[in-house]
Amino acid sequence: MTLWRYVLRRFLRAILAVFLIIAILILLFGAVENLRRFTDAGASAGDVMRITLLEAPETLYQVFPLVLMLGSLLTFLGLARTSELVVMRAAGISALRLIRVPIAAAVVIGIVFVAAVNPFVAATIKRGLVLEDDFRAGGGSQISFSADGVWLRQADEPGGQTVIQAARTNADGTILSRVRMYRFDGEGTIYSRIDALAARLVPGQWVLEQATRWDKDADGRFDRVVTGERIVLPSTLTSAQILDSFSPPEVVGFWHLGTFIATMEESGFSGLRHRLFLQSELAKPALFAAMVLIGAAFALRPARFGQTGIMILLAVLAGFALYFLKNFAESLGADGQIPILAAAWTPPIAAILLSLGLLLHLEDG
Repeated sequence: MTLWRYVLRRFLRAILAVFLIIAILILLFGAVENLRRFTDAGASAGDVMRITLLEAPETLYQVFPLVLMLGSLLTFLGLARTSELVVMRAAGISALRLIRVPIAAAVVIGIVFVAAVNPFVAATIKRGLVLEDDFRAGGGSQISFSADGVWLRQADEPGGQTVIQAARTNADGTILSRVRMYRFDGEGTIYSRIDALAARLVPGQWVLEQATRWDKDADGRFDRVVTGERIVLPSTLTSAQILDSFSPPEVVGFWHLGTFIATMEESGFSGLRHRLFLQSELAKPALFAAMVLIGAAFALRPARFGQTGIMILLAVLAGFALYFLKNFAESLGADGQIPILAAAWTPPIAAILLSLGLLLHLEDG
């Protein structure tokens, strides 16, 4: 047990060191980029720092598999450099036994990431987007889902906006049923409401069928202006903008993702991308274990062959190859060309099997 605690301590220290270095680099580059983006929009240094701090967790969450691989490399290279690895192997401890503790730690870290870190990252992404919107000119469309159906916001000229609520929509968001539109002026005061049986988005405008409009009079009351007729409202929205304005799966916390997908699909939209993200999160412990195995598979060899630099380079390239394969498989899954389970689980499982095969090949008992 003492040996396994020692290996675990070395592994966690290496992960922490790599994580801190990468975090500092991300914060520095993020701050410089945000200064360029938001200084002209009137953001202060404090605003830029807050945006940077809110953006950093998402990036760190995405690169943490690389942190694990580098931590695994540093751990086993350090053991090899001090000849501790030679002593362990001479005592009859095989490579497969030696990596059990780091792999178990990686799986536990993966579970914690999915269960606790993912909701935190989702909250920071959402808060960062709200803060960024304060410094963006105009205001694009935003879409959300609730028990009442679909909610969509579009920017109007000059400076106003229209909030649209619909019971259902078609797959590309261009046909809405049982629609209510609330129109606001530039000061955020509602001045008109429209109810319609259906609304169809055509280039440059919404066409509302069997619509009723109420306009606010000077006394603050709403008077019915049009009843049961077709109403045309200008719009700069397109189907692509509506689809792009979905809450990305990263913004929805892991524990709320299933409910969000169900509500989204009940509203008529496809939840394929969000289902794929859910499966990718469930596969994250396997991905973390795969990255540790990749680092170990290459780090356990240099002490004998004297090719440390080459092995480190190969390990980094293997990690990036897995990352590329994962993104490629998820792209195919998001397009519906391969099953979601295959897209999410095949890359980490393949990496685990290949790394184990390499370790078995190098194992000399």
